[in-house]
Amino acid sequence: MDIVALAAIVFIFGPALFIPITAMVLKHRKEMLQMELEKRRLSNQEVAKQIEALRAEIAQLRETATQYDMSLQANLENLQERVRYLEQQLEQAARLHTY
Repeated sequence: MDIVALAAIVFIFGPALFIPITAMVLKHRKEMLQMELEKRRLSNQEVAKQIEALRAEIAQLRETATQYDMSLQANLENLQERVRYLEQQLEQAARLHTY
């Protein structure tokens, strides 16, 4: 008779206990999924910040390379002008010596 009484109690109160337990499990799963989504969102934001930082760094490197290139070009032009001047001086000196 104890088994029949126990079975009756389980059949009567079992569904009443199953619903809240199921609700608790589902609530827990929902919270875990929300935490995972928040973690991914924060991770995506961090990746986006790092990408933006890399873009800024690349832009700065391009600017530096452009400035360096312009400086080299200016120095090269100055050297060419100096060489032309020296060549002219040598030609004039050679003309003076030949006369």
